[in-house]
Amino acid sequence: MKEKSITFLLFVSLLILFFLDVKDSVSYPRFAAYTGDKCMDCHVDPTGGTMRNGGGIAYAKNNLSMDMFKKIAGKTQFSPKITDAISVGGDVRVAQVDDQVEGSSNFNSFLAMQGDLYVNAELNKILNVFVTSGMDIPDPYDIRYEVYGMMSNLPANTYFKVGLFKPDYGLKIVEHRAYQRKYLWNTPYNTNTGFELGISPEWFNMNIGLYNPMNQDFLDGDPHKMFVGNTDFNFAFNKLNFNLNVGGSFFNNPHNTSDSAFTTTITAVNQGFGGYTRLGFLRRIAFLGEIDFQQYTSDFPMLRSMFGYAELNVIVVKGVEIRSQYEYYDKNRDITGDHIQRISGGVGLFPFFGFETELMVRFPIEDPEKRNDEFQWNFHFYF
Repeated sequence: MKEKSITFLLFVSLLILFFLDVKDSVSYPRFAAYTGDKCMDCHVDPTGGTMRNGGGIAYAKNNLSMDMFKKIAGKTQFSPKITDAISVGGDVRVAQVDDQVEGSSNFNSFLAMQGDLYVNAELNKILNVFVTSGMDIPDPYDIRYEVYGMMSNLPANTYFKVGLFKPDYGLKIVEHRAYQRKYLWNTPYNTNTGFELGISPEWFNMNIGLYNPMNQDFLDGDPHKMFVGNTDFNFAFNKLNFNLNVGGSFFNNPHNTSDSAFTTTITAVNQGFGGYTRLGFLRRIAFLGEIDFQQYTSDFPMLRSMFGYAELNVIVVKGVEIRSQYEYYDKNRDITGDHIQRISGGVGLFPFFGFETELMVRFPIEDPEKRNDEFQWNFHFYF
């Protein structure tokens, strides 16, 4: 496995050195590192994710699709607007997964990973109502949803939203299986009911939110509240073709749970904090990095965990992107030998507007070493 890791890193390094000399300039809307834009420039939600606004649709139309498929795709003009005030959007993701698990038969299956329909109503220049419904993985016959009302377009890009949505913590990457998202935030569905207040003047962003505790049932009687805070600084140096974003996040999640003897209800506290960065070079190279620390306190011995994530993306030509990831998870920092790592590499293609496909190979690294490589072929339809 060490040989695979070294080979993969050398491969990525050679790609970076080669494509540094490419001159054409294109944009990639899902990663603000390429463009230096803010999340709110492309999404209805000021913190990013879910539905794209007019800016996000324009980026996808103008900068993603391959020129060679323009004639095949035709000249149909798509608009997400039903009326001047009501817009729709959506994401559908299907994956073909082939995992080689040592000691057991391979897992090979098609998986429906996402099926979301978004509706946003602009009641006036300040008020929005946003609703989304989608399938609840792993049971696609159950429905999950997000719904909130929002006041925005206020001075200094101040906004306030209240409802059921995902709190803003760290990098909102697409990969919900990344260790920090899976084990720190219980993705893919980490929605909570509460409110969020944010401000985003020029190069500065900050928001705070107060929510019900994580994983609380609809009629749960837990009176505790989870606090989440996030702030970042965004700088775009257009003349240098360089973009920089640095930020940090924190959450404090007190909640009711059973004691170690399962006889009494006690208050446990789950806390996390971390920093992240987005770097963009030449509008075609993007680096994302995040490190997080978690601390869980109850009447059990304190559990302290650590997460690391790095992602490197290189746009080869318009509509073709090479992608690589490195992940690290130390479940308990106070003992040794329990950490795991994973390196991934692949390519993403955008043949035409509304469709993306991605091939990824992943190499988990565990101790003791075992063969458990992963292959994924993803299909993404969006509008």
